[in-house]
Amino acid sequence: MERKSNFKFLLEVSGREKNKLYLAAIFSVISSVFAIGPYILMYNIILELFKESVSYEKIKSMAIIVSVIVVMRMIIFLASGIFSHVAAFTILYELRMKAVEHISKFNMGFFTGHTIGEVKKTINEDIEKLENFIAHQIPDLASAVVTPIIVISYLLYLNWKLALVLFIPIILAFLSQMAMFKGMKKRMEHYHELLEKLNSTIIQYINGMNVMKAFNLSAKSFKNYKDTTEEYAEYWIDITMESAPLYGVFLVLIDSGLLFIIPIGGIMFLNGSINSSTYILFLILSANFLTSFKQLLEFGSKFSMLLEGAGKVRNIIEQEGQVSGNRTLNEVIEGKIEFNNITFKYDKKEVIKDLSLTIEPKNIVALVGPSGSGKTTLGQLVGRFWDVQEGNITIDGIDIKHIKMEELMDKISFVFQNIFMLQDTILENIRMGSNKSEEEVIKASKKAQIHDFIMALPDGYNTLLGEHGIKLSGGEKQRISIARAILKDSPILILDEVTSYSDIENESKIQEALRTLLKDKTAIIIAHRLYTIKNVDKIVVLEEGKIVEQGDHNYLMNKNGLYRHLWDMYDYEVAEVKGGA
Repeated sequence: MERKSNFKFLLEVSGREKNKLYLAAIFSVISSVFAIGPYILMYNIILELFKESVSYEKIKSMAIIVSVIVVMRMIIFLASGIFSHVAAFTILYELRMKAVEHISKFNMGFFTGHTIGEVKKTINEDIEKLENFIAHQIPDLASAVVTPIIVISYLLYLNWKLALVLFIPIILAFLSQMAMFKGMKKRMEHYHELLEKLNSTIIQYINGMNVMKAFNLSAKSFKNYKDTTEEYAEYWIDITMESAPLYGVFLVLIDSGLLFIIPIGGIMFLNGSINSSTYILFLILSANFLTSFKQLLEFGSKFSMLLEGAGKVRNIIEQEGQVSGNRTLNEVIEGKIEFNNITFKYDKKEVIKDLSLTIEPKNIVALVGPSGSGKTTLGQLVGRFWDVQEGNITIDGIDIKHIKMEELMDKISFVFQNIFMLQDTILENIRMGSNKSEEEVIKASKKAQIHDFIMALPDGYNTLLGEHGIKLSGGEKQRISIARAILKDSPILILDEVTSYSDIENESKIQEALRTLLKDKTAIIIAHRLYTIKNVDKIVVLEEGKIVEQGDHNYLMNKNGLYRHLWDMYDYEVAEVKGGA
């Protein structure tokens, strides 16, 4: 199926508020027509002044009409702006919400192939530019098209020969603009690529500010940031140097109407082809005509940038999201998880290779292995953060691809290694959008060993987190995350080494919280600190995306395989740390 153009996409987006935009365009046209009125009345005043018997009453009446027209034009112009801006901001809100909602349906592969800066630029800047198109350029375009037609039609009526002279600067200006637009599409693509890269680099620099300060790196000394900023600046210098001469020619030509009208009109006046009042009106209206036409021609340069940005928005909105199933699970599930000959690839790199594994209901299984062995990926596959290319994963015998996404997420809780915190109160951070009561949140927090810490804060559960609130340590964030999972009370848990960033005091509290959380749950623990998983039901050892060993701790230690090797390495590292201390 042929893909519709970005322009058609813009019109469809704008069409959601089409009635307001129709009114904005109509009022804009009426406002432009009213703008011509005073010039025509001035022409009639001049005619009246050249008569032998001047009627000052008639001149006074026309002067009053000019004042009324000016006031009416301002009111109508204001109405046009109100309708277009209300439509624009309504569309922008709906478009942003649609884009963000659609992004939530993508699997993690989308975010691997797109940087944070790229997504941020599309959601924020590219959509914001649509406001300029909808609120300003749609009504301005209607005015820019209609006004020159009305003016040139009137001038053709007065004297078609002199009116045709005005097309000389238009044709020359159009040719210069065509030369300026040559290769514009490629330049605009490069512009958006650079802007996405700059956004990503800035976000990376800000997120890593603590590391930058530790190594005494300023923005200038951070090479990636410096190079990207310089590349972006050089792009604008190059495009300015390339476009400036032709744009200068364009501006001179489009404002050069009088350069042609004065001599040619003057000759026609001297020859008696036109009278003085017609000559004066041409001098006045020619400037108005070319100014309106200038808006139309300049619209092209802005529009090419807008279309490219609109294409980025489309790429998100029209990208196929993760397909949700239509099956539901029983309200109370057993929680049996089976990996059946699954293979998963990041792009073309195989991470999980023909792997089969059964996790019995209410069993705790730990995944261990060297870095890059696929243990974190295997845990994420259960929640469909990614979809396997071969084989399938089932919960209680049902393929997870056939289960409704809302249902699947309701039955699984995740406690990640890196904890995300909203810039909101601790209460809302634990609730995470659920309708649980404050009493239930407090009960979950007590089980997560975080209640006493929260109550010691100035505003308790209403304490703000984030940029304008307090900052939490890694261990405190982990216990908040565990409180979320306890509150959600899902039968299946995926834990990604939740003690990695904790100190001794926090770790003991986290271990106590985990004992409460894991009770009667089916759980997968991605483990890095091996001593935390000695007592689980089964340990699965992964290497290069395959299961090389599985069993309990004692069995694997006696086997003297990879698991024993990992333990020996772990004991050595712990000894080194203690010796250094």
